[in-house]
Amino acid sequence: MKSYLKFGLLTMLVVLIALAAPAQETKKVDYGPLLGIWTLEVEAGGEFYYLTLELKLVEGKLEGGLSEQNGLFTNTPISNVEFDGQTLKFDSKAPTPPDGAERIIKTEVKLVDNKLQGMITIADLGMSVALTGTKK
Repeated sequence: MKSYLKFGLLTMLVVLIALAAPAQETKKVDYGPLLGIWTLEVEAGGEFYYLTLELKLVEGKLEGGLSEQNGLFTNTPISNVEFDGQTLKFDSKAPTPPDGAERIIKTEVKLVDNKLQGMITIADLGMSVALTGTKK
């Protein structure tokens, strides 16, 4: 009987500690400044490429598509989207120079003064190039 009493007291103590622990605050991210259409300029080896990124909030999740200005690809969905209020990361799969083969494009940019600044990485080509973006 004593062991049941000890177990019961121990269980109550654990529950009380769990209830008394401060709840972790989840940081609410403001997607507003990020939503909309962005013009992206990519500089790769002295050549410039222009992309359009459209970002929208769907059922509380950030979604979008990436297009190339000359029609090489249009509205390619982005995936693995993360945004912490300052840094945006996402992947897309699209045809890329020099041969037009589809490759995974990893993008990581920071939102600074209503502009995007960062890098695009195409691991299959062993390249990372600078990217800047302005909102339309």
